[in-house]
Amino acid sequence: MQEGTEIAADIREYIAETTRCFKDVLRDNLVGLYLCGSLVQDDFEAHRSDIDLLGVVSEELNDIARQRLVSQLSHEVRAVPAQGLEAVLFRADTVRLPKLGFPFEFAFSTGPQGEPVCEAPGTADDMLIDIALCRDAGIALAGPSASEAFAPISRRLLRHALVEELQWHKREVRKHVDDTAAVNAILNAARSLHAAESGQILSKTQGGRWWLQRYPFDDLVASALSSREKGQADAITPADVSGFVDEVIHRIKACYD
Repeated sequence: MQEGTEIAADIREYIAETTRCFKDVLRDNLVGLYLCGSLVQDDFEAHRSDIDLLGVVSEELNDIARQRLVSQLSHEVRAVPAQGLEAVLFRADTVRLPKLGFPFEFAFSTGPQGEPVCEAPGTADDMLIDIALCRDAGIALAGPSASEAFAPISRRLLRHALVEELQWHKREVRKHVDDTAAVNAILNAARSLHAAESGQILSKTQGGRWWLQRYPFDDLVASALSSREKGQADAITPADVSGFVDEVIHRIKACYD
């Protein structure tokens, strides 16, 4: 999706209201705010997808600003017309010089499925993947373009982040044995190999299709893609997922410079 592509009215209104909230709370501290994720990749379905926002601030958030964002963005106050809202803020100095041990300033999730979660400032290298996608396809809601706000992510950093994310998926599948976790793990693994080779972050659906063009008889990926696109799939076991993800991790590590 490019800027100007049609978005459902309720999603568009929610994004506008959320952008106003960030501007009102952060004021001059807000450098930029960007729409990314499945909404900018033509892979968004409200019942399964999050609304993903990345932002840049000039300096660290104080407790008052953090608490105001949490209270005003929580689903109970402003209902999310999707599976959830995922919003992450980074300091400008960190996004200009991305590195391992990548720090975030604010990470918040909320939605109809559970309580809002606001993480303490910390590090998460898998967020480098989101930044790489945002640079390529993110839509500026405030501030300069995403390619101006975020420095490029090197192929070495991106591959490290891809492996970290896939290891997280393995842990999630062990904790949550359901179709959604399994399907997401498999399709994320498929698109991760493409990203490791090309530097481009595909959507989950695109990643599954790319994999099947290369390996047309892979029943596991075909099943996961069918589940995402049509809601129809054979049962996928945790062992299937773990084995597939491990194989992709091995292939990504073989790409290391």
